Amino acid sequence: MNVEKFIQKLKESESYKKFKGEVQETSVTGMVAGYETPRAFAPSEKAFDEKTKENAEQLGFKVVPKTKRRQSISFDQLVKQESTYKIAMKTLHEASYKDYKRDRTKTTSEKINYSIKELNQALIQVERAVGHALRLKTEMGVDQRTFWRSSQSRLTKIGEKLNRIGKKINELGA
Repeated sequence: MNVEKFIQKLKESESYKKFKGEVQETSVTGMVAGYETPRAFAPSEKAFDEKTKENAEQLGFKVVPKTKRRQSISFDQLVKQESTYKIAMKTLHEASYKDYKRDRTKTTSEKINYSIKELNQALIQVERAVGHALRLKTEMGVDQRTFWRSSQSRLTKIGEKLNRIGKKINELGA
């Protein structure tokens, strides 16, 4: 039997006519609630803005005017926007101790506390890097004989630096 003939025969059957009569329109939205914002979609942006302003004023609010798109800003403009302290801290890494000491944007205790905070963050990164390297060395079974000569001497120097830093940290905390 041909498929088309089967469908035609099915449509002519009594049970199909009865079924078709019982079926009403159904929704596949799952009873999702509609938009609860009155007039959310306006015919134009101007109409939307006018309605928004009207609604805001009725509720006791004030509409803030839209800003224009941001223009790309130059480095000089960026520097003007940044706080002077942030600029001073950026120059700390490039400046001498004398410039750091003379900087009047923060008090001495603020400078010291900020430095301690930065040191902590840097040491967290160092500790993480050492942990990753040590884990990789352990997992891959790498022996220190496979290190480059320069790496071995750097490890020795890093250890010495950490000892000196530890002493200075103890003096700072005392």
